[in-house]
Amino acid sequence: MNKKRALTIVASTTLLLSMMLGGCSSGNNANTPADAGKSDSGGQKAQTSFSYFVFDPGDNVPEHTKIGDIIEEKTGVKIVYERLVGEKEQKVGVMIAGGDYPDLINTDQTVKFEDAKALLPLEDLIEKNAPNIKRIYGPYWERLKAADGHIYALPQVAPTGTPIKGISAAFWIQKEVLKEAGYPKITTFDQYVDVLKAYYQKHPQIDGADTIPFEILTYDNRNFTLTTAMQFLAGGPNDSRALVDPVENKLTFYQTDENITKRYYAKLNEMFGAGMIDKEAFVSNYEQYLAKLSSGRVLGMFDQKWQFQTALDSLKQQGKANRMFVPLQLTFDDSIQPDYLDVPSMNYNMGFSITVNCKDPEGAIKYADYMASDEGQLLRNWGVKGEDYTVSDTGRFYRNDEQRAFFADPKNGLKTSGNILWYWPGSSGTMADGNSYQQYQQPEEIAAGYDDMDKELLKAYGVTTYEELFDGPNMKRKYFPLWSIELTEKNKVFNQKLDDINKKYPPQMVVAKNAEEFEKYWKEYTTAVNKLDVKSWLDELTTKVKDRQANW
Repeated sequence: MNKKRALTIVASTTLLLSMMLGGCSSGNNANTPADAGKSDSGGQKAQTSFSYFVFDPGDNVPEHTKIGDIIEEKTGVKIVYERLVGEKEQKVGVMIAGGDYPDLINTDQTVKFEDAKALLPLEDLIEKNAPNIKRIYGPYWERLKAADGHIYALPQVAPTGTPIKGISAAFWIQKEVLKEAGYPKITTFDQYVDVLKAYYQKHPQIDGADTIPFEILTYDNRNFTLTTAMQFLAGGPNDSRALVDPVENKLTFYQTDENITKRYYAKLNEMFGAGMIDKEAFVSNYEQYLAKLSSGRVLGMFDQKWQFQTALDSLKQQGKANRMFVPLQLTFDDSIQPDYLDVPSMNYNMGFSITVNCKDPEGAIKYADYMASDEGQLLRNWGVKGEDYTVSDTGRFYRNDEQRAFFADPKNGLKTSGNILWYWPGSSGTMADGNSYQQYQQPEEIAAGYDDMDKELLKAYGVTTYEELFDGPNMKRKYFPLWSIELTEKNKVFNQKLDDINKKYPPQMVVAKNAEEFEKYWKEYTTAVNKLDVKSWLDELTTKVKDRQANW
């Protein structure tokens, strides 16, 4: 996902590894797992193996990949990856119930594994064995600690260098829709819906299949695309269930607010009645959602970019660049200040963890430290110099046309890295030399990714990048993000109960047959939510927001 480093694969690798085994490396040097380089009775390097379960669906990781094999040769360690298949909640429950944990996991369910006493504290392991991890995460050390004072998870990346202004959450719209509409200025959700509707009425089918004006993902815990989209329309950032005033440190629970949540669901209900929302939206799984986006017949949706990047890649590969999506920052009305871009931060209490079943915690953290080293980060994010990326005379990293064409095919990414290597600790932002850790955030690569239609679109709106269409992040939000705050057990239960309510009632409101039925479901929804202890949840978050605002 990010990283840096000039990689050179030299014949002295084995000697270098042997030298590193005597102790931990320092600075930006690669750190090597404890057993790497030791010889067995036949004089061969003994290989350590760790099982790593990633709670995110995706392609099965090949046993051998180009970069994976290079890293294995350098470290003497083999990682056996397994990715999520099926329901996340079910897999977490089964794993915890049986106590059958892999050596390593990467999950957004860290708290559940903490509660089950399934994770090892990382801070002492890092202090003694992982100088690269300590260098990267050191500035955020206290923020990473759970309520008991231990660190159980390392987020995918920590901000380093100059922050990257990247777009994730947005209301997305097809380039073709904007072009046909004459590149109108769209700032409100109502305007957005009108543009989608006009295109849909003119083009009820795309490539022989029914057009879907607006798609919604509600599968599993990904239903936040339905239940939190309205916070952005109301001027909030990616905080989830409460709006935060960072000046007054005041929180507002908007999930039952008639002017925010009801307003949004009522509009969706109107759209559903007009045939503008996919009738299969509330029964489709994640893979089916991605398949529909990849078909080119979906005109728009609210989502986080990371969640549908594979669909963008697929559209591009199919030669359907005009059907790719571009982001818009929308609000309910023009009096509301949009706040879409994230304050540079981390996903606290989630990410890479070592389980209590790990046979060699020191070796595991040393391997993770290699992956966080300058060499490791550059290798897994950019690849091999001269093969996967090029360096200009001025030291700028970029991919030439041939390299870009190669990686435009997801199958090549799978063969090269297994599409899995970003699930290790690392950095975001810029390197000391100004290059971006993440290849896809390098300015040269962003510009190279624009086709003629992108350039025409951006010119029509008077900007040179899509990021310029968005207001900058509100840096007063030091606490950000709200959803990263670890709650007491009581309020974790509140969250779970609200999750269950949000899985039941919002879809019913959207598909309601008439206004009377909508009102019935809205009343049932608010009644159910108001039976929960909203005040306790809000009070705890308010206290912790004040603490972060004062001390971060």
